[in-house]
Amino acid sequence: MEYQTSALWFYKPLPLLAVVLSFALSFIGFSAGLGYMLLIGLFWPVLIALYLHRQKESMKVWSPQENSEWLVYVNAIPVREQRSLLTNPGFSSPAKARRFFLTGFLLKLILQAGCVVLAVWQFIAAPLDLYSVAGSLVLLIPLAAAILRTGQRLFALNELQFAGIPHPDGQIWHQAQFVRSGETLPALKSLLSLI
Repeated sequence: MEYQTSALWFYKPLPLLAVVLSFALSFIGFSAGLGYMLLIGLFWPVLIALYLHRQKESMKVWSPQENSEWLVYVNAIPVREQRSLLTNPGFSSPAKARRFFLTGFLLKLILQAGCVVLAVWQFIAAPLDLYSVAGSLVLLIPLAAAILRTGQRLFALNELQFAGIPHPDGQIWHQAQFVRSGETLPALKSLLSLI
């Protein structure tokens, strides 16, 4: 059983540091980092989850149901709840999986490029002093790393490997995953990551 006493991003120090740093940079005129956190960290996963839910309802996508039990404190009263986890989806064919992830990574790359363009515009509009140069470097380096990572995933789509998962009705669905150095990474986890 897992316990939730605060927001989930508090449990990982790197996303917390990124949010705090983006919030601090927005005070000196660089709001592109905060926009990136909202777009890629919040709205993008929600859009993907809604899309996959609609596809699952129309039986175009299938993912095994995984539940997680949580103990949440509401006004100091422990409440047990079950949450359904978003798992790597299975597609009816590897071609459909590649098409979904190709579209997803391209859209993510477009959103990331938009955030980089916004950061460059904010740097151009800012006064040329030590704070704005340092702030723009602190913002542009992680954004460039995120675009690079998404580009690497786009080029690695031809090397996707598929695991067959059986459906209770006997049909085999195909889950996409990246394999690197003998380690497998679900393609959906990579699509939803901040970088």
